[in-house]
Amino acid sequence: MNTSRSPYQIRYFFEGEFLPYQSAFEQNGPPPMKLDKGMRVCRSRESRDWMYYLCKGRLRVYAGNCQGNERTVAILGPGSIAGLDCLIPGQVSLMNIACLTDCWLLPFQNRFLEEMIRRDPDFSVVLARYYCQVLRQLCFDAANQSLNSVFLRLANFLLANWDGEQAQVRMSQQELACAINCSRASVSRACRVLRQEGVIASDGIGFHILDPTKLEQLCQTYAELP
Repeated sequence: MNTSRSPYQIRYFFEGEFLPYQSAFEQNGPPPMKLDKGMRVCRSRESRDWMYYLCKGRLRVYAGNCQGNERTVAILGPGSIAGLDCLIPGQVSLMNIACLTDCWLLPFQNRFLEEMIRRDPDFSVVLARYYCQVLRQLCFDAANQSLNSVFLRLANFLLANWDGEQAQVRMSQQELACAINCSRASVSRACRVLRQEGVIASDGIGFHILDPTKLEQLCQTYAELP
């Protein structure tokens, strides 16, 4: 995935930022623990002080409510850290984290991250930039993905996370709905427009982006509509 078409360099997928420091996380404790697809890594309002280095697999970070509604906030890949909101000692997590695939994780307590920060200035810079990337994504999400039409939310999401012709979007309509905070039926209608305009072509679970330039043009057109 490439974000060069996004003018704000926003992304929802995080991967690889901490790969140079994997050995430090491995030396901190036992070998990676395996969690099966679908298992919960972190539960909102229950988890505290623990964070995770993802060695292999993909994690979904999301919010949920008692009615069963869910909102995906980010997708994490290998070389990323999960549980960012548990860095402050004693404060509970606000997010749920679950395995999208089988995952291998290295758990560590937040005090280990504090030790890394004090010990290695370069690591501190990488971590600060990582938090900044997440913060920018959340700010962009609040400003654009919560207020715009469903079509614009979907277009923004696609432009931010995929670039180039024939880019493959391997997400179901329900997964896209969770990512842009709307119903699956609304995503289906937006995808129908994109197919009619020749922007995307269905491909099993997900689709190909055929014309990213036209997607940008449609995004601008819909942004100008009253």
